[in-house]
Amino acid sequence: MRILLAVALALALGGAARAEEPTPVEVASTPIERFDLSTPVGATFGSLVFLGGLELKSRDADFGGLSGLRVDETGRSLTAISDRGTWFRGTIDYEGERPVAITGLTRTPTPGRDGRPLPGRRGADTEALEIEGRTAWVSSERVHWLTRYALDGDGRPKGAGQAVALPKAAAGAKRNSGYEAMARLKSGAIVLIAENFPDENGDNRAFVAGGKTPFAFAVRRTDDFSPTDLVRLPDGDLVMLERRYRPPFSLSVRLKRLAAKDVAAGAPADGPVLMEASLAQRIDNFEALSAHRAPDGRTVLTLLSDDNFSALQRTLLMQFALPR
Repeated sequence: MRILLAVALALALGGAARAEEPTPVEVASTPIERFDLSTPVGATFGSLVFLGGLELKSRDADFGGLSGLRVDETGRSLTAISDRGTWFRGTIDYEGERPVAITGLTRTPTPGRDGRPLPGRRGADTEALEIEGRTAWVSSERVHWLTRYALDGDGRPKGAGQAVALPKAAAGAKRNSGYEAMARLKSGAIVLIAENFPDENGDNRAFVAGGKTPFAFAVRRTDDFSPTDLVRLPDGDLVMLERRYRPPFSLSVRLKRLAAKDVAAGAPADGPVLMEASLAQRIDNFEALSAHRAPDGRTVLTLLSDDNFSALQRTLLMQFALPR
């Protein structure tokens, strides 16, 4: 009897840890030619150049809630994670420098730390994504987890996630105000910035983990903007995506550049605003940010919005270029 139970348990665990086959997702892509009335494709907004955008719609019940994003170095291969723990892979199609469609989109459930599908379980509120080569990191809000995954040849997690230790103080964030902004430094360490976990000076608490010496620092909080994502630029500096929502109808988003040298204990990191937009522009609840180098040498920032699975919100993908 014990042998039979052991065999049954092994089979169950083995089946749970097996990667699921990706499910195709049909998505309709509507190009966005203007960021606002005075900003067509190719025009400058703030200090960035608007390259175009897409409104994405799908009847797939698992599509939406996109909170983490990474676009590969070609600018075409897209990986996103939803705040329900679903992993998406697809391709951005272009006409010249304008994004015109998302094609070949698939979804799979992200495995948890035990290898079983994460959606619907503790740790499924996945908010940020980082990818370097065949390794990915995912941050989960509410439980304040940082989890590392090995990726297969198709860019999907191929087994159970591995816990990455965070400084003890990181657990003090409120349940729904944790680590939505994450990026990997050139050193290999991971930077996490809390959405709303102010220090004694009212600045955003931030932590560096996964390196030789974890430490805490802060990022200047101004005008009540909350960090929602972070990305490392090719030169090593960082761009932080921020959002400010004032119920019922006031929404703004902002991009700030942070110098890599300022990610250190001491004075809070801060930097220039690259652009700030409101509902006068084509924005929604932007929570995901990525960066890649375009063929012309410019750095392209890709923003993606989390529609919270609400009919009142949209999934938008927008691209902007940094000035040369």
